[in-house]
This record gives sequence, C-alpha cells and structure tokens, in this order.
Amino acid sequence: MANALAYLDKETQNILEVVKNIANNTKYFSLMEEKMKENVEKTIRKYKEYFENAIDVLYGYYVESRYVNEVVSDRIRDFFSEELIDEEEFYESVINFINEVEEEKEERIKEIISSIPFAMSKKRFYEYLTKGLEKDYPNYEAFLENVIDIEENFYGKLIEGYGEFFPLIAKKIEYLQSLDFKEMTREEVDAYFKKSIELIKSIQSLREVSFSVLKIINRLLIVFLPENKFETLFKKEPFIVEYMDFYSKLNKDSLDYKEIEKNIKKCDNVISNWYFELYRYNLLLGEIDYSDLEIMEIIDEGILEDIETLSEYENLLNDTSEVVLEDGQIEEEPIDMALIKGEIKNVISLIEDISRNMKNEYRKARMRRLMGIIPVPQNFEKEVLHYIKNSIELDNSQSRKLSFMHTVKKKIELYNDLKNQKNFYEAIIKGAKDVI
Repeated sequence: MANALAYLDKETQNILEVVKNIANNTKYFSLMEEKMKENVEKTIRKYKEYFENAIDVLYGYYVESRYVNEVVSDRIRDFFSEELIDEEEFYESVINFINEVEEEKEERIKEIISSIPFAMSKKRFYEYLTKGLEKDYPNYEAFLENVIDIEENFYGKLIEGYGEFFPLIAKKIEYLQSLDFKEMTREEVDAYFKKSIELIKSIQSLREVSFSVLKIINRLLIVFLPENKFETLFKKEPFIVEYMDFYSKLNKDSLDYKEIEKNIKKCDNVISNWYFELYRYNLLLGEIDYSDLEIMEIIDEGILEDIETLSEYENLLNDTSEVVLEDGQIEEEPIDMALIKGEIKNVISLIEDISRNMKNEYRKARMRRLMGIIPVPQNFEKEVLHYIKNSIELDNSQSRKLSFMHTVKKKIELYNDLKNQKNFYEAIIKGAKDVI
C-alpha cells in the first residue's frame, strides 16, 4: 500500500489533513458561529468536487494501466508452455457455455470475444459497432451511457483532468506505453509485467482512499444542511434513537442473549460498512512513513466516536430500498434515430482519429476490450463460433494459440464461479431478510 501512497501529490495531502481536522471537530459544529460554518461548508464542498474528479481520473489511469498489462501479457504468450488442449472439445465447450443460459447469452459472448485477439477488419468492426448501438433504448440517456462507456474504456486519457491529478501516475503510464516489449527477453518482460500489476494495484488503492474520503465528506455535509441540523437528527430519524439506546444498554450488559441477537440483526440490516470504511482508511493512511510528509492518521478512535451518529444518519439517507412502479407510471419518450446515428458516427470518428497513430499492439488491445462492452448485434451469435476460431487460429504461433485457449477456459471457470457465488449470496440475503 505504501507504493500507492507514494503517488499522493502535495495538494491531496493538504486536503486530507484539512478533512481530518474537520471530521475530528464535528462535535463542536453546533457551537460555531454561522459565518464560520459557511466557510467550512464551502471548503468541504470544494473538496467534495475535488475527490469526485480525482475518482474519475483514477478510473482513466486504471483503464490505461490495464492496457499496458494486456500488451505485456500478450508478449508473455510467446513463451507460453502448457498441456495441449483438444481443439474440437474446446470449441464445443465454448458454444455450450454461450448457449447454456438464454438470458445470459449476450453477456457470455462478450466474456469470450473480449478474451481473445481482435479479429475484424476496420469496415467489419464499424458495422458491428453500429448494429450493436442501434437497438431499443428506454431513453436517450441510456444510449449515451453506452457511448460514454465505450469512449472512456477505449481511451482513458479522454477523461477530463487526466494528467492533472496524481501526475506521477500519468508519467509512469506514458513511460510504460512507450516501451517496445517485442525485443525484450522473457526475464525483462516478466519484470515489466510485475511493474504493471503493481501500478494497477496502486491506482486501485488510491481509488479506495478517494472513495472513503468522499464518503466521509458526504457525511460531514449533512451537518450543514439547514433542514438537517445535527442537534435535531434524533427527532427526524427515530431509528437513530433506537440504535443509540440499544448500544448504551449493550454496554451495560442489561440485555439477554436473544434480545441482543434480535437487535444486532436489525441494526446490521440497516447499518452500512461505515466502520470498515473508517478502519480501512485509517490503515492506509497510517502506512505513510515518508519524512517529508506531515500527515497524521486520518481516522482514529476519537474521530469514530465523534461522527458515528452522523454516519448512521447518512446511511439512512442513502437507503436504496427497491421502489416498485406500477405499469403506466412512467411514459417512455420516443428517441430520435437521427440523434442515435449522429452519435454513432461521432464514436467511429473518435476511434478512427485516436487509433490512427497508435502502436498496433495497443490498438488491438483496445479493440479487444471494446468487444466486451459494445452490445452484441442481433444474429451475431450465428457467426460467433467462426469469429472465435479465426481469432485464435489465424496469425498466431502454437504457443500463443494454446495460451488464448487456456485463457478462455479460465474465463469460463471464473464466470461460472462468480455466478454461483452471486446466487449463493442472494439466497443468503433473501433468507436473512425473511428471518428479520
């Protein structure tokens, strides 16, 4: 984690220190003069925007660092040596996997074709993209979400602020993307593969830190909302009173086991992972040991006590209970297909312009990633086996071909494992709700 913290720039360090001080003094907010409250609120809102933008940029860094990792991984495939796979059985298992669950067919196709070499001509790819995006959407916003997802995942550097936040990461990515791995030895390639993994982990760690800080800032802002004054929270949310009353009794050992179990289940059903967030964040920032940094641990026991009531209230505000709407309550507005076609042309022009002077291995890696994002066009399933065979067998050495086949097998196993886990946890959650 120390590797991730090394990328913190001075501005972010200073902001973290201010947030720490504000959080630590939450209990005094009700005594502040109104002018001082306004100033603190403005500061917090500014930092909220800062971390929201930082999180977006870190996603761009994540996208670009993943491409470095994929290009290095493709080079490693040249040295691949594993047991042979029966090709006929392999392709049969892939088709069986795709057709196993009808409602998951598109998702499963994406999993496979985004794991193998990109194998379309430019003309064919743009036809695939156009047909994939020309589908029924509930509204124009849903279509735009697809478009933005494609653009940002194709080129993370499109995200506003790229290179401005945590500039050391941007420089590291540029350096790694400038390297030519084709002429490197196995040892050199392995070393850069490890570096790319370390960079991805650092970026993900910084995103976790940023998300944690943003959650803390959101909780602090509740104090400054006129309709939610800190001293009136108990009146507005009776559950907070119940929660605090329960824990005060628990500390006095005045409840029997069954009553404790009942109340804990009820609280756990409502309370978020706030304590874990605080602990995780404290742990991360506590690892800073650079002599030139003057940052104390952001979260400690005192802070946790000062804002626990505030955190519970925020959790209630963030309640995401499902709202069931009756048929006919929402009217869908027809979408102008001219707008759709215009946006698709813009996406194609963007991809064309960006990839024109790009290294071939990075262009192919980016196209391969898009195959897992673009909606699968109608009837493509009829030619998916032909595409998969062409992708794996054409222009690939035996070691690379075998490597991609093993990758697909692992992807199928991982997909099935994750689906089984999801079903398992959904059953547990349903059972827990029935009990409560």
